[in-house]
Amino acid sequence: MLKTQELGEADLIVSLLAEHRGKVRGVAPSARRSRRRFGGVLEPMTRVRAVWREKAGRDLDRIERLECIRSYAEMQADPVKQSACAILSEIAELFSREGEADTNAFRLLGAVLDALEGGQHPWIVVRYFELWTLQLHGLFPDLDACAGCSAPLSGYGPRWATAGAGLRCAGCGIDPDHESRRLRGSDLEFILQVCKSAPQEVSVEPRRVGPGSALETLLRGTLECYAERRFRTYRHLRRMLQEESSR
Repeated sequence: MLKTQELGEADLIVSLLAEHRGKVRGVAPSARRSRRRFGGVLEPMTRVRAVWREKAGRDLDRIERLECIRSYAEMQADPVKQSACAILSEIAELFSREGEADTNAFRLLGAVLDALEGGQHPWIVVRYFELWTLQLHGLFPDLDACAGCSAPLSGYGPRWATAGAGLRCAGCGIDPDHESRRLRGSDLEFILQVCKSAPQEVSVEPRRVGPGSALETLLRGTLECYAERRFRTYRHLRRMLQEESSR
């Protein structure tokens, strides 16, 4: 379950990520009036068994039944984790395709939710999800060649991460038309760690991957470039973590 949206006085538009079908969008009739039919399964990030009926010539299917398999409602009682879930939902909603099965994306979302529930830092979870979303869609920038001059980038030498425009060598430097940050050796180590580890196993100082970091510029920036929009949910997680640290 990715998200819901009110429709009329009683219905809800439900957006699902189905393991063998990709994104499914349908109407849950009278979902806001009758708790008996759908119960508490309409909470975001709930894993459900869904039955829906396709309606020829219409953009929205009809949701017939939803059965809860795995709930993350207790975890999302924490405002910080709820904010992180909102980011995951926004990215998954934008990059999943209707009618196109993507079992890897489905499993990725489940893995990062389990890691978040298990205590992994929210920014690590978000960066992990961003990186693998880019990988699965063939959008991850080339780490070994400069996007400006095509010169090889070797080892842990200096690179500039450019939002939506790949990596640039020290000679090309900052791209004046895009936001850029210097990608350091520790950032490359994080990328390699994510590529070979489960999300709960990744270890890095959270500030290295948080707001304003080179990794945010590279990962979030590239996603937003391809989505052709700025994501709305990140500011909530940033604010929640700032409030938490000030207590």
